[in-house]
Amino acid sequence: MAKNVTIKDVAVLAGVSLGTMSNYINGTKTVSAETRARIDRAIEDTRFVPNRAVRTLRGNRTHTLGLLVPDAANPYFTEIARGVEDVARSRGYVLVYCDTAGDPVRQGVYVRNLAEMRVGGLIIASATAEPPDLGDLESLGTPIVVLGHEGMALNSSSVSVDQHQGGFLAMKHLLDLGHKRVLFAGGPGGDLVMKARFEGATLAIKAAGEDPEMLHRADASGRTVRERSELADIIMAMQPRPTAVLCGNDMIAIAIVNKLIRDGWSVPDDIAIVGYDDIDDAQLAVIPLTTIRQPAHEIGESAARLLFETADDPTRPQRQVSFTPELVVRGSTMPPLRRES
Repeated sequence: MAKNVTIKDVAVLAGVSLGTMSNYINGTKTVSAETRARIDRAIEDTRFVPNRAVRTLRGNRTHTLGLLVPDAANPYFTEIARGVEDVARSRGYVLVYCDTAGDPVRQGVYVRNLAEMRVGGLIIASATAEPPDLGDLESLGTPIVVLGHEGMALNSSSVSVDQHQGGFLAMKHLLDLGHKRVLFAGGPGGDLVMKARFEGATLAIKAAGEDPEMLHRADASGRTVRERSELADIIMAMQPRPTAVLCGNDMIAIAIVNKLIRDGWSVPDDIAIVGYDDIDDAQLAVIPLTTIRQPAHEIGESAARLLFETADDPTRPQRQVSFTPELVVRGSTMPPLRRES
């Protein structure tokens, strides 16, 4: 058939009315299995591409899902996106992946844009410790799932990891090794989880009866490798120097390790390093990284399933799903014996 095939052309080939064809494409009315089969064959024969924008203009939601994260360059969020996409694809949905860069203004712009697109649902890891403004989507009845809800007053289902427990496990590991001077290395974006991880580390110190003043904090000025690496300069200039660093994520940890090694330090002989997330590079690094594992792919899948539960039944009660983090010990940590001696 010629190019620029119209919905009318497909309807004629399938032997159905234009109204039936429209109902099938837009899902506004039930179409019999026999009729669906005829329409599917006609669409395949003509290579007809339905105009989903028409459906959007009529006020219905499109077969797209939005995913907002504070750092799309972090492989942890990439793995979450894969989990979301695996479920979305099985339902015939396309994923729109947005990087808020930890900026609440940018986050708000994306929320409005996705509302205008009439996305079928939104999964969001908030850019700040404050609850995100999702009014534009909520007014449309769009299903929403929040990632990492600690401290938030939610009107939506959520999927989270016990970040306090993760920070506790990381700090307890360093305490068990005998470290008494520790730096928490954070960074911009994901303020909520960074805060929870730091608080968890503080709780571990208190539980061990140690002085909370043994833990200090420094944050990278940005998300680039150079900006994360600058934390190594801060560490090397500290007096007294810390014997261990607990990092807010693996990207920060790897940047610090690489810079320290270039400047002649030995990890873990001179200083122990703990990451967070357990991305692939944590295991494959020159110094395999001790870290806190989060099941990123499972988190993404769980969030997408929650989203479709709400889409299929808007009256279904909201659910809060939580995962437990796990300490993974590798080669970047050891007791501070050699350096102290």
